[in-house]
Amino acid sequence: MSNKPASLQVLEKLQLIRQRAVEETSGKLSQQKQLCQRYSNNIEALRALSDSSSGMAADAAQMNNQARFKATIQRVIDWQKQEEALASIEQQAIQRELVEHANREMTINVVMEQQKVAIRQALDRDQQKITDGQAMQSWMRRRRSGQ
Repeated sequence: MSNKPASLQVLEKLQLIRQRAVEETSGKLSQQKQLCQRYSNNIEALRALSDSSSGMAADAAQMNNQARFKATIQRVIDWQKQEEALASIEQQAIQRELVEHANREMTINVVMEQQKVAIRQALDRDQQKITDGQAMQSWMRRRRSGQ
Protein backbone atom coordinates (compact mmCIF):
# COMPACT_ATOMS: atom_id res chain seq x y z
CA MET A 1 0.00 0.00 0.00
CA SER A 2 1.19 3.52 -0.73
CA ASN A 3 2.18 6.00 1.97
CA LYS A 4 0.42 8.78 0.09
CA PRO A 5 -2.73 10.29 1.55
CA ALA A 6 -5.98 9.22 -0.08
CA SER A 7 -6.65 12.73 -1.37
CA LEU A 8 -3.33 12.75 -3.23
CA GLN A 9 -3.99 9.29 -4.67
CA VAL A 10 -7.38 10.46 -5.92
CA LEU A 11 -5.80 13.56 -7.47
CA GLU A 12 -3.15 11.44 -9.21
CA LYS A 13 -5.83 9.15 -10.67
CA LEU A 14 -7.84 12.15 -11.80
CA GLN A 15 -4.72 13.66 -13.34
CA LEU A 16 -4.13 10.46 -15.32
CA ILE A 17 -7.72 10.51 -16.56
CA ARG A 18 -7.38 14.15 -17.59
CA GLN A 19 -4.06 13.44 -19.30
CA ARG A 20 -5.62 10.58 -21.28
CA ALA A 21 -8.48 12.88 -22.31
CA VAL A 22 -5.96 15.43 -23.61
CA GLU A 23 -4.06 12.75 -25.52
CA GLU A 24 -7.24 11.27 -27.04
CA THR A 25 -8.56 14.69 -28.04
CA SER A 26 -5.20 15.60 -29.50
CA GLY A 27 -5.33 12.43 -31.60
CA LYS A 28 -8.86 13.27 -32.76
CA LEU A 29 -7.71 16.77 -33.71
CA SER A 30 -4.81 15.36 -35.71
CA GLN A 31 -7.15 13.01 -37.60
CA GLN A 32 -9.57 15.85 -38.27
CA LYS A 33 -6.77 18.05 -39.62
CA GLN A 34 -5.75 15.23 -41.94
CA LEU A 35 -9.35 14.89 -43.13
CA CYS A 36 -9.52 18.63 -43.87
CA GLN A 37 -6.26 18.39 -45.79
CA ARG A 38 -7.60 15.45 -47.82
CA TYR A 39 -10.68 17.46 -48.78
CA SER A 40 -8.47 20.36 -49.80
CA ASN A 41 -6.26 18.08 -51.88
CA ASN A 42 -9.33 16.51 -53.51
CA ILE A 43 -10.68 19.93 -54.45
CA GLU A 44 -7.35 20.94 -55.99
CA ALA A 45 -7.11 17.67 -57.94
CA LEU A 46 -10.69 17.99 -59.19
CA ARG A 47 -10.07 21.56 -60.32
CA ALA A 48 -6.95 20.46 -62.15
CA LEU A 49 -8.95 17.65 -63.79
CA SER A 50 -11.69 20.06 -64.81
CA ASP A 51 -9.17 22.56 -66.18
CA SER A 52 -7.28 19.89 -68.13
CA SER A 53 -10.45 18.86 -69.91
CA SER A 54 -10.85 22.31 -71.43
CA GLY A 55 -9.30 21.30 -74.76
CA MET A 56 -10.89 22.12 -78.06
CA ALA A 57 -13.73 19.79 -78.95
CA ALA A 58 -13.95 18.58 -82.53
CA ASP A 59 -17.72 18.31 -82.80
CA ALA A 60 -20.96 19.08 -80.98
CA ALA A 61 -21.13 15.64 -79.32
CA GLN A 62 -17.68 16.08 -77.82
CA MET A 63 -18.55 19.58 -76.66
CA ASN A 64 -21.72 18.25 -75.05
CA ASN A 65 -19.81 15.43 -73.32
CA GLN A 66 -17.15 17.85 -72.18
CA ALA A 67 -19.77 20.25 -70.76
CA ARG A 68 -21.50 17.42 -68.88
CA PHE A 69 -18.15 16.18 -67.59
CA LYS A 70 -17.26 19.67 -66.31
CA ALA A 71 -20.69 20.07 -64.71
CA THR A 72 -20.32 16.72 -62.96
CA ILE A 73 -16.81 17.62 -61.77
CA GLN A 74 -18.15 20.97 -60.52
CA ARG A 75 -20.90 19.20 -58.52
CA VAL A 76 -18.26 16.95 -56.95
CA ILE A 77 -16.10 20.02 -56.17
CA ASP A 78 -19.09 21.73 -54.55
CA TRP A 79 -19.84 18.61 -52.52
CA GLN A 80 -16.18 18.37 -51.41
CA LYS A 81 -16.26 22.06 -50.40
CA GLN A 82 -19.32 21.41 -48.24
CA GLU A 83 -17.64 18.43 -46.64
CA GLU A 84 -14.48 20.48 -46.11
CA ALA A 85 -16.51 23.24 -44.42
CA LEU A 86 -18.20 20.71 -42.12
CA ALA A 87 -14.86 19.09 -41.34
CA SER A 88 -13.40 22.51 -40.55
CA ILE A 89 -16.26 23.26 -38.14
CA GLU A 90 -15.69 19.90 -36.48
CA GLN A 91 -11.96 20.65 -36.27
CA GLN A 92 -12.68 23.93 -34.48
CA ALA A 93 -14.99 22.13 -32.03
CA ILE A 94 -12.32 19.53 -31.31
CA GLN A 95 -9.76 22.31 -30.85
CA ARG A 96 -12.01 23.96 -28.23
CA GLU A 97 -12.50 20.58 -26.55
CA LEU A 98 -8.74 20.08 -26.46
CA VAL A 99 -8.23 23.47 -24.81
CA GLU A 100 -10.89 22.62 -22.20
CA HIS A 101 -9.28 19.26 -21.45
CA ALA A 102 -5.83 20.84 -21.23
CA ASN A 103 -7.13 23.50 -18.83
CA ARG A 104 -8.70 20.83 -16.62
CA GLU A 105 -5.45 18.88 -16.63
CA MET A 106 -3.48 21.99 -15.67
CA THR A 107 -5.92 22.72 -12.85
CA ILE A 108 -5.50 19.21 -11.47
CA ASN A 109 -1.71 19.54 -11.73
CA VAL A 110 -1.78 22.81 -9.78
CA VAL A 111 -4.07 21.38 -7.09
CA MET A 112 -1.92 18.25 -6.86
CA GLU A 113 1.26 20.32 -6.43
CA GLN A 114 -0.43 22.42 -3.76
CA GLN A 115 -1.48 19.23 -1.99
CA LYS A 116 2.07 17.88 -2.14
CA VAL A 117 3.44 21.12 -0.70
CA ALA A 118 0.86 21.03 2.10
CA ILE A 119 1.76 17.40 2.88
CA ARG A 120 5.49 18.23 2.92
CA GLN A 121 4.86 21.15 5.24
CA ALA A 122 2.75 18.99 7.58
CA LEU A 123 5.47 16.32 7.62
CA ASP A 124 8.12 18.97 8.31
CA ARG A 125 6.02 20.33 11.21
CA ASP A 126 5.55 16.84 12.62
CA GLN A 127 9.28 16.16 12.32
CA GLN A 128 10.05 19.47 14.03
CA LYS A 129 7.70 18.57 16.90
CA ILE A 130 9.50 15.24 17.33
CA THR A 131 12.89 16.98 17.27
CA ASP A 132 11.69 19.59 19.76
CA GLY A 133 10.33 16.86 22.04
CA GLN A 134 13.61 14.96 21.93
CA ALA A 135 15.55 18.16 22.64
CA MET A 136 13.27 18.90 25.61
CA GLN A 137 13.76 15.39 26.99
CA SER A 138 17.52 15.69 26.60
CA TRP A 139 17.52 19.08 28.32
CA MET A 140 15.37 17.71 31.18
CA ARG A 141 17.73 14.75 31.68
CA ARG A 142 20.76 17.04 31.74
CA ARG A 143 19.04 19.33 34.17
CA ARG A 144 18.04 16.47 36.50
CA SER A 145 21.46 14.89 36.32
CA GLY A 146 23.08 18.24 37.08
CA GLN A 147 21.22 18.70 40.38
